[in-house]
Amino acid sequence: MNETDLLALVQQYMADKALIVVVVLMVLGYFLKRTPHVQDWMIPWSLTVVGIILACGILQSFTVESVVQGILAAGIANLTHQLWKQTTDKRESDQDGN
Repeated sequence: MNETDLLALVQQYMADKALIVVVVLMVLGYFLKRTPHVQDWMIPWSLTVVGIILACGILQSFTVESVVQGILAAGIANLTHQLWKQTTDKRESDQDGN
């Protein structure tokens, strides 16, 4: 999956109002990753819960659609982070000649 595939996925399934949730979750994930005593396995779960809460707040309703929007926002934030991480890790290993 590349950037254009991710962008097409976002445009197809995410509500325009909920796109800001993805950005907020990426920033929150960045800070959680650097917070002592927060284990890595807790970060995706935390982002999912916060994503649902934020999406319900932004869409001003607690419906199945807003919950799904929060889950999608958390998934896209995690996927974006992993794509970035895996791409940069690969580049570093390519430079080492491995």
